[in-house]
Amino acid sequence: MKQVWKFTAAAAAVLCFAGGALAADRVMDADIVIVGAGAGGMTAGAAAVDNGLKTIVLEKNAVVGGGNYMEGTFAVGSTLQKADNIGINPERQFKRVMDFHHWRINAKALNHWLKQTGPTMDWLADHNIHFEAVKTAFIDGTRTWHMYKGGHGTVLIQEFTKQIKEKGGQILTSTPATELIIDNGIIKGVRARTADGSTLTINASATIIATGGFSGNKEMVQKYLPYAGYESAGSSGRTGDGVKMLESAGAKLVNMNVCMQAGLWLKDVPTDLQFGKDGVTNAHYVRLLAALFQPYLKTSLRGDRVADETLPLEYISNAYEEVGGEGFAVFDNATREEMINEGLVRGYFGMVTPGTKFSNFDELFARGEKDGFCFKAATLEELAAKTGMDPQRLTATASRMNELVKLGKDEDFYKDAQWLREVKTGPFYAIKGSLRMYATTGGASVNENFQPLNADGEPIPGIYAIGQDAGGLYSDSYDMHIAEGTASSWAINGGKLAVEHFVKTRK
Repeated sequence: MKQVWKFTAAAAAVLCFAGGALAADRVMDADIVIVGAGAGGMTAGAAAVDNGLKTIVLEKNAVVGGGNYMEGTFAVGSTLQKADNIGINPERQFKRVMDFHHWRINAKALNHWLKQTGPTMDWLADHNIHFEAVKTAFIDGTRTWHMYKGGHGTVLIQEFTKQIKEKGGQILTSTPATELIIDNGIIKGVRARTADGSTLTINASATIIATGGFSGNKEMVQKYLPYAGYESAGSSGRTGDGVKMLESAGAKLVNMNVCMQAGLWLKDVPTDLQFGKDGVTNAHYVRLLAALFQPYLKTSLRGDRVADETLPLEYISNAYEEVGGEGFAVFDNATREEMINEGLVRGYFGMVTPGTKFSNFDELFARGEKDGFCFKAATLEELAAKTGMDPQRLTATASRMNELVKLGKDEDFYKDAQWLREVKTGPFYAIKGSLRMYATTGGASVNENFQPLNADGEPIPGIYAIGQDAGGLYSDSYDMHIAEGTASSWAINGGKLAVEHFVKTRK
């Protein structure tokens, strides 16, 4: 029988003296324990210590920060929007989102969350987290994306880390939660594993699950998502721990087949080599990613054209899910020269700006050939042989594209004619891409207070699910084009609202 220690200074001293060799199980007590130290978890932690709660935040990784990659977050009716005369409010956004998802999402939770997003911006400002502008990544997008002052979500993570510690909260890194403590259907805390291998039992009146979904769990991706090869472009550590714990508590899982679709990325290239600020970070291949993103011909692995290449990420991702999740950007030497001399007509969000002249195209493309995702050939038949495309299909696709250019109209998918380009002047080029995602979005069905619901629609006592562990915000597609930044906002607001509900209803 293992000895259970109350975690005191004396116990810690003994453990230190033992050098971990006599690692013993430990017990801690808290008002609230938060599993996951990303944007949602850290917001929940800050809200908890604000309310004087004894707070413990657990993080499986060695450092906090699942929200570090955020450039901005979603809100409607904020002070910034009103100051910039952006005519959007919760009611208008509610109707747009519900129409987009054909009323197959959690309308009550959506409405409650939307109404809180504006006030939460003021709350964040009161906590020294500021936004510099409201932007959109799309020419015709909705300006809901509030950009962090400083450029990314690290400012939120760092500020809340400091505030949690200053107000008496504890953040335990390298301490993954392993299971919920369930007593007669009531969640009463969690058990975790510490770095020295011992078990840490945390008894708590409320548990918040904020582990970020399952994008890093290949088995769950294969089980739930339409394309089994989806890779994660987001933070590490999102291995479905929270979703599994919620399921063990009896939570009903919803929308498990949905993810935050990121479109086609360079096939088999590590994220940090292609996703980063052009010329600033070590993302050496970001211009090739931008070239893959251009609004020109894209094909399936067989060589067929797939869709209007200017579609928003979630739409083009859906189209590629239907043809196997992979494909090629195909162009000729004339388009290559256009990218070099006139510039890339589409930027890649904030990483590559529109009009960037791809002056180092040949150098990067040659590196891509060595790494196996770029292909160059004198003829289309040779290009098909190198890429594995069907030569008859590829040549037919190119011929059809040339016809559409002469016609001056895309009669197949109705893409704006200004983006039509011939594919007839050799040599010919292909860049291979595969679908990636920023995060999964399926999880526990929740009510407007972020309480997980069981199969009968009843809240499970003692527990909350937020962020990508809470399902119900998306039906079959990510709605990025009309609501940029919703995933991080769902997490941030969820953390704040869950704590507020616990404080309000605490006995």
